[in-house]
Amino acid sequence: MNNRRGNAVFFTLPEIWDLCLDKIYNKPKYIQGFIDALKQYGITSESKILDAGCGSGFPALDLIERGYHVVAADKSSEMVRQIGLNAKKRGLEVQAIHATWSELQRFVGQGEFDLVYCRGNSLVYAASWEQNWIVPARSMEEIQTALRNFHSVLKPGGVLYLDVTNKKEKPHVENIGTIATRHGDARLTWQIEHNVVTKVRTWTMRLIFLETGDVKTYPSYSYLLSHEELIECLTKIGFSKVRLEVKVKGENNYDVFIARK
Repeated sequence: MNNRRGNAVFFTLPEIWDLCLDKIYNKPKYIQGFIDALKQYGITSESKILDAGCGSGFPALDLIERGYHVVAADKSSEMVRQIGLNAKKRGLEVQAIHATWSELQRFVGQGEFDLVYCRGNSLVYAASWEQNWIVPARSMEEIQTALRNFHSVLKPGGVLYLDVTNKKEKPHVENIGTIATRHGDARLTWQIEHNVVTKVRTWTMRLIFLETGDVKTYPSYSYLLSHEELIECLTKIGFSKVRLEVKVKGENNYDVFIARK
């Protein structure tokens, strides 16, 4: 797709995310670490898995390539479209569902999955991913709704895998590196800001095109969820054996939580 509006360079958020994934993850290392972590909970290629925030397809497509049965879902129609495009490029078939987390049961039913995973810090965007604003109180309600629905679609004894903002994260600007785009090489940076009063986390990605100096900015807003809030939500909803800050090889960006239904 040639996303140029008039003379302006334009990328969709899924395209931007695809551009930076290789810069922030060692994909083979993470996939193996993810699989190893899940094996400890009895999750194998025979298990039925739901990727509840599939994005553009990492790691759902990588798991499918390895023989895993993964159903992909995302509240963003753009992301669902992108995972379909990426699957086609790789010669894969994927069942991708466009659904909010509150709608999951309409599409997949109760007690269907051995594993639900929601990674990439997706949970904290429960009420804010596709719009350029956030209401923190509504975000917490939507996070609770999401967790209840994850619980519902899991089989008894099923496993929930989540990752969320690293508790050690501080506001900062990070230079991710130079990436090749169809409009030329660009330097990718992002800025993280925390408003501890309103409990809003702002993540702003910037592309600075080396040839022209043009700057494209992509802000997103999420709820600044504490680990204590997450643990309280999980236990109230009925999850048990909650493990926090689980070490997963290749996951250097977020804190991992694993729990059982």
